[in-house]
Amino acid sequence: MVWPKRRIQLVASAATPGIEGVRAVLKGIQLEFSEAEDLSEEFTERWFEKPFDRVATASSEELAPATELVFGSKGAEDDLWTKKALARGMNQQSIQSLIHSILEDELILPISEPTVFIEGRPLIGHVLNEAGFEPTILWQTTDGKWQCERRQGLHWLIPESWLVELMEENWPENGTVWVEENATWVVRETKIDFYQGQEGLKFIGQMPRWPEPVEEQGACQNIAKCLDLGVSWLDIQLALGSLWNNITMTDNLRWNNDDFGWNARACGEKLSAGAAEYMEDWWNR
Repeated sequence: MVWPKRRIQLVASAATPGIEGVRAVLKGIQLEFSEAEDLSEEFTERWFEKPFDRVATASSEELAPATELVFGSKGAEDDLWTKKALARGMNQQSIQSLIHSILEDELILPISEPTVFIEGRPLIGHVLNEAGFEPTILWQTTDGKWQCERRQGLHWLIPESWLVELMEENWPENGTVWVEENATWVVRETKIDFYQGQEGLKFIGQMPRWPEPVEEQGACQNIAKCLDLGVSWLDIQLALGSLWNNITMTDNLRWNNDDFGWNARACGEKLSAGAAEYMEDWWNR
């Protein structure tokens, strides 16, 4: 006898909160599931009562027997499915319980909207992946579709609005990473300076203004969170380097001399003549 793989029978309407994200998560972790308008045939025969040759030779396109029922909000229709599942000895649980069990051993980084994208992924996910964190990312694309990219790292990057919509007040906060905000930034005329520290800010690095002005605030928030997570400025530069292919490393050099400074190769842009704020530790980068 062939013991079946875990296979979900998802019973939820299109109006179920967060259902598109749920489907994306199941696909991302490669947990088999099925949905159909009429699935009564799946309950007419128990998987262990099927002839061996039918179980062994069934194609992946055929409706395989489900091992458990996962349902959305309880209602009259769901009660009918529940009775059928009990009669067939199937495990059953809610969508919320299923997602909770998937995430219970993971570190969740809630991501706030609006989302800034780079190379098709959320900016923070792209930077963390390039820095070696290899997070799993759940996101909604610009055309409204949901995607989940499973990686080997501990972190899951999940839109906070989706967690609240699906789980309401019961999402697994024990595994949620609330990052202490130590990084900040100052927008200059042509550059953005990043600093870090609670007592006396330390200059971390500088980058050109963001290509899309409407995204600049969100992009800076994402970069600051990466710094708070321990990503080095060099890794951030390398991850975002494709945005400014015509910028060289010397463009980020800054120094102070007699209370004023100049930005290398920036047409003599004069910095503030106020008291010196910092001197970049270039050798520590």
